[in-house]
Amino acid sequence: MAADVQWWTRFAREVRAAGRGELPVEIPLRAMRDELGFACAALVSGSRQRTATVNLGYPADMLGYLTTTYRWTCPIHRRAAQSGLPLRFVDVPDVHETRTYREGIRPYGFREGVTLPLAPGTGPERSFVALSSTHDRPLDDGSVLALTMLSHDLARLADPGGGPGEPPADTVLFVSRAKVEVRSTVAPHVPLSERESRLAARCATTERTGFRHRDAEGVWWRVLARPRRPDGVLLRMSRLPDPGPLTERELDVVGLVARGWPNERISAALGIAVRTVRSHVESALGKLGCANRTVLARHALEHDLDSLGALEAALR
Repeated sequence: MAADVQWWTRFAREVRAAGRGELPVEIPLRAMRDELGFACAALVSGSRQRTATVNLGYPADMLGYLTTTYRWTCPIHRRAAQSGLPLRFVDVPDVHETRTYREGIRPYGFREGVTLPLAPGTGPERSFVALSSTHDRPLDDGSVLALTMLSHDLARLADPGGGPGEPPADTVLFVSRAKVEVRSTVAPHVPLSERESRLAARCATTERTGFRHRDAEGVWWRVLARPRRPDGVLLRMSRLPDPGPLTERELDVVGLVARGWPNERISAALGIAVRTVRSHVESALGKLGCANRTVLARHALEHDLDSLGALEAALR
């Protein structure tokens, strides 16, 4: 099916908005699937997770095949990833003889499809979009060209709102006055509750933008808050395999030290004794190798050593 120029213009706007985190990633992916005549679509993010950021219609077994066997060993996918161009099944010689056709296409009734590698990246680490149809009409050449031209914009859907030097986000939330919405996720659960998300969003409009957080499952996260006009905030959350040497309470104290607070004020804000605050500060100085509170504060600002507890105390 061929889409007209007006549709492609609207689609490009949606893709760019979703890449900035202003729309759920699912919206442009669903539009692509429906308008171009496919039955299923999936966005598979980079190599950090063997899962899909968005799945629209693929059975669980087929999705598992896409994110493992197909992605890492299939010569069809390898060819697409190396060329960086959309690859239709019809473009693959003897596609019916391949393992992908036997195990990942024919058993599910698919007869045509497209692998769309997304820039940047190479090989199996590259994010990609998979599209499959139950009819045997290949995607038209004009649409293939349009998807190629949009591949850089589409790549941002795998990590919406990301900036230079930032770690890829496992979960991205958009917080507005009306609601808290998931923009994309490859995590089994959202690390922040709605109350915590709203509290975290407030840091984007105050003096801090990043902190560390341990969720209810005991998993540590780095959270970065980014304002989005007119009244929203994007929260980008990445797992921290190594959260660092500080305990949760030490992070609370260090976050307030970085704001220039004396021990007495920290004591009152956190409801702990002054000597306990002093002990936490001395422990943090030793663990981080900082000579004094000034160096500790600078280190905390440079490495997002802050917490929801410190943020809540500061906002109070």
